[in-house]
Amino acid sequence: MRNSRFRALVSDLLTEHPGVSSVEPVDLGNRGQVLRVTCADGVVTDLLVTNMAPPGGDNYQEDERIVSKRETAPGR
Repeated sequence: MRNSRFRALVSDLLTEHPGVSSVEPVDLGNRGQVLRVTCADGVVTDLLVTNMAPPGGDNYQEDERIVSKRETAPGR
């Protein structure tokens, strides 16, 4: 899963939590983009999501190939 889709997933999951007031993307310039999480008790945490691919791995010049789990037949 590429960085942008993963950040969106994390943001959606955190937003649904009752202890989280807000989740906002914040650009920190050359330090990257973080998800700023504000909790109901006032605590603010920045989450920095990084990624890498092994040599010969994902080619970021091409569209992401999304892989999903295939359902198995009942009784297997």
